[in-house]
Amino acid sequence: MTGPEEPTAPDTGKIPDPEPREERLAALMLGGLALLNFPLLSIFSVSGFVFGIPVFYFYLFSVWSLIAGLTAFVLRSRPQDSPTVKDRKGPGDT
Repeated sequence: MTGPEEPTAPDTGKIPDPEPREERLAALMLGGLALLNFPLLSIFSVSGFVFGIPVFYFYLFSVWSLIAGLTAFVLRSRPQDSPTVKDRKGPGDT
C-alpha cells in the first residue's frame, strides 16, 4: 500500500527569464521610440535635401524601414532549441 502523495513544491513566485527574442523586440521598440521622439526629430527638421528628398522625410523613412527590417530579422530567426519543420510530427505522422 502506498502512502499519501507528497505535496508539490509551492510556486516560489520567481518570474521566468524572458526569451532572447522578447528582449530584442523590447530593445528594438525602445530604440525606435528614442529615434522617433522629439529631440532627434528636431535635429533633422532642416531645409536640406538628400537624393532630392527633404532631410526630415528621408530620416523618417530610413528609421521606419530600419525598424521594420530589424523586426522582421528578429521574428524570422528561430530559437536554437526549437525543432525545424521537418522534425515536427503532425497528427497523422507515426
